[in-house]
Amino acid sequence: MVYLCIGRRSAAPYYIEGSGIGIYSFEELAYYIRENLMMLDTTIMDDKLCKYMDTELGLSSLADKLSHIINSGGSLTDFVEAFFFYTHYASQAEIENMKRQLASRGSLSKSEKYRLKGDFLIKGGKYAAAIGEYNMAYASVDEEQKPKEAARILHNKGVAYARMFYYADAKECFKKAYELNPTSQSSKEQYEEAARIMDGDIEPAAENTDNAVFRKYIKYAKRREDDSPSAKKEALDDLIDELENSYRKSFSSF
Repeated sequence: MVYLCIGRRSAAPYYIEGSGIGIYSFEELAYYIRENLMMLDTTIMDDKLCKYMDTELGLSSLADKLSHIINSGGSLTDFVEAFFFYTHYASQAEIENMKRQLASRGSLSKSEKYRLKGDFLIKGGKYAAAIGEYNMAYASVDEEQKPKEAARILHNKGVAYARMFYYADAKECFKKAYELNPTSQSSKEQYEEAARIMDGDIEPAAENTDNAVFRKYIKYAKRREDDSPSAKKEALDDLIDELENSYRKSFSSF
């Protein structure tokens, strides 16, 4: 399917509350909503977003429509349906499917809701906040009745710790997750990888990671053997910048 661009691209981003994600266009906003549908709440229904769509994206009619839904007490489902229907950015079948997904959220347990929020925060690089959600998720689940759900929470918490380079904590989370769910090969592998990293075996563990800091470290480690001082400095500067950005992103409010 081919989508036509709608409105214009803004020079300044609109930051979606609690996500740490800035959007510059309607297409980015549409993608964000569709990909994070199960984590949406009424904070997305903000007059500031409507104003941004009006003044920055040039979507006055859609902004008016969404503003009316917000100020008349409309639901999140009404907001999402209008958002996609008004622009024809999704088919009617796709819109109906999104509505069903929103309705299904009522059947989620408390631990599942916290876990999903943690997963959402990890996507935005908010690892410290994600760990807080996983702690609440774990406190809300009956480990004996739902060992696989408890294991999933601990595994994802381990991922958050690993992204923050707290490998001792990550290792314990993966170990406990595997004990609760011995069929989880992923938890076993992550536990073994965290153990290797703690033993100083960093490069092999970094080869398959999506962690940008790890990739920068490997680049620096290789450049460190280069005879060129400028190459070493460039790689080291990149590594330091990535570490600083990662740290700020993990603990910032946006």
